[in-house]
Amino acid sequence: MNDNELLIEKVKTQKILDERAEHDLAKYVADTHARIEALAARLELKLTYGTPANKSAAA
Repeated sequence: MNDNELLIEKVKTQKILDERAEHDLAKYVADTHARIEALAARLELKLTYGTPANKSAAA
């Protein structure tokens, strides 16, 4: 396998976060979401991922 440094670091980070979440996917996602929210607040960003722009269109 031909991995670059960025991919290797990404995999290492994912393994660390998985261990912190005790291999619980729901906890992993919740922890990741909390980190993203904290980073967005610190950088004064408004993230809208995962939310339909027009909620009535999604129904």
